Amino acid sequence: MSKDNKERKKEEKEMNQPNETLEPSNQIKEEEQPLNQNLEKPDISVEELQKIKEKLISTENQYLRLLADYQNLQKRTTQEKEELYKFAAQKTIEVLLPALDTFDYAKSAVKPDSKTEKIVEDFNLVFEMLLKCLKDIGLDPIDETGIPFDPFYHEPLHQVPTNELPDHTVMQVLKKGYTLNKKVIRPALVSVSIKEEEKEEKEEKKENQE
Repeated sequence: MSKDNKERKKEEKEMNQPNETLEPSNQIKEEEQPLNQNLEKPDISVEELQKIKEKLISTENQYLRLLADYQNLQKRTTQEKEELYKFAAQKTIEVLLPALDTFDYAKSAVKPDSKTEKIVEDFNLVFEMLLKCLKDIGLDPIDETGIPFDPFYHEPLHQVPTNELPDHTVMQVLKKGYTLNKKVIRPALVSVSIKEEEKEEKEEKKENQE
């Protein structure tokens, strides 16, 4: 076989072999294609775009109006709170004015030569009027005796040993307590009964501990 025939067969054999170097090149070209090549462009007319803009403007204006209303509401609420704190005691003072008028009248009626009975009578009148005015705003005294001791309404100051009353009974109110509209604003300071046997047992127990 001649040399030319051998070279020709060699070239044909190389040409028939798969071209491996071309595949990666083709793959890279495919990957380099824009991602949005196959995406369809939105079909929006000028009129539709204008409507969207108008809707956005309307929404923004509505938001600004609501924001302004909210800010005005905050200002009014703050002002009303300040007024409430400033005049919170006005209702109480208005209720107490009749008692103040009665006290003023009794004071002007007292003279250097006034009899003791007259002074006591005026004093009691003023005190009764004051209690009535306070009751009108919901103030009630806690001053009842002979009832079971209740730590919610009473504060014990003394324990008095006795067998004449049931154990833990309010014997004496040393300082009145008060409730305002059923709420305790100051418990009554009281003396409480305790059985003599129980008192002795406590003292013996204390001595044994010492």
